[in-house]
Amino acid sequence: MSTTAKFYERRKVKKEGEKRNVASESTHVTLNVRGQDEEEVRVFKVRRKTKLLKLMQYYSDMRGVEWNAFRFLLDGSRNREYHTPDDLKLKDGDEIDAMLYQESGFSPSSSMIF
Repeated sequence: MSTTAKFYERRKVKKEGEKRNVASESTHVTLNVRGQDEEEVRVFKVRRKTKLLKLMQYYSDMRGVEWNAFRFLLDGSRNREYHTPDDLKLKDGDEIDAMLYQESGFSPSSSMIF
């Protein structure tokens, strides 16, 4: 076998290994976002490799507040802006809860009045 044939064979094998099964895995995922004070669910179609920051910013713009005013939760655990749908293994129809962030105002000195 000549060196060009070996090179061709290695390249061919590498290309076959890089192919994805497109029929079983789509490039987009449809996510539902529900606000804590909204009855309606907003639907977003997001690429699997896109950071969730885009979804968070777009949802916040629709609501008229900054994106970091919300905490986005999936099954009770917080989603960070750098996560992607593939990182979280999200499927079509998964629901993300958008909760307004609230700081507690409790301090021991203010609650004790003598």
